[in-house]
Amino acid sequence: MRRVERGAALLIALGGLALIGALAAAALTLTTGPATRAAAAVERATAERAAEAAIHRLALAFTLPAERNRAPRDGTVIETNFEGAALVISAQDALGLINVNLSDAPTLSRLLVHSGADPADADELAETWVTTREGLGRNGFATLSAAAALARPELQDVVETTLDHATIWSGAPGVDPTVATAPALAAATNVPLDVAQAFVARRTLDGPRTPLPPEVNARTLRRSDGRVARVSVRVETPGGGRASLSVVMERTTSPRRPIIFHAWR
Repeated sequence: MRRVERGAALLIALGGLALIGALAAAALTLTTGPATRAAAAVERATAERAAEAAIHRLALAFTLPAERNRAPRDGTVIETNFEGAALVISAQDALGLINVNLSDAPTLSRLLVHSGADPADADELAETWVTTREGLGRNGFATLSAAAALARPELQDVVETTLDHATIWSGAPGVDPTVATAPALAAATNVPLDVAQAFVARRTLDGPRTPLPPEVNARTLRRSDGRVARVSVRVETPGGGRASLSVVMERTTSPRRPIIFHAWR
């Protein structure tokens, strides 16, 4: 009987230790969980502040001719560090994109097709965009999101890709080939996408003086004054905080307000 009693006591003791261990683990989770979440929130806030600071630093550079002329405006991605965080930035001149308020339906349709849309769907949506913007008055769509909202649900992914190569801020229906994205150049000039892609690849290596493909229709081309650009910033802090910001910057001639920010997101 004594052996049985000792065995039972041992089991009870082991069970008690297991229960204590479980309670300790639960208590540790309860105490470290909020701390972990708080630390993540701090890192996220730090990343957001760094992204905003980077945007404003880039805005300052946008007002300085020497820095503005040296910086690429063709969407080239630049990786650097800022305030201890990893920073990825790109600046895309608005005249390197298709203007959804000023381009005709065939151009808009080509841009949709180059982004993966079925030609019939592209024609339908392009006509919808043109008809809708005409009903909105002289300025047309106030945001690209308003144009995206007109697409059927199954086309939303394609439209999101399309609008990466579109704008409402360029002030012209054509594109500047020295800063245009390949889909925008192909859509504006009605050349095959692979021809536009090959040209952009050569331009990346040889610079803005790269000769245009002979297929390009020069009547659809414009020359940018560098006045408007879409700037995108992604930040990751050493602690894992992440943030991204995109804004359209417009340079003005006013000394009191040299930069106007549009379309923060």
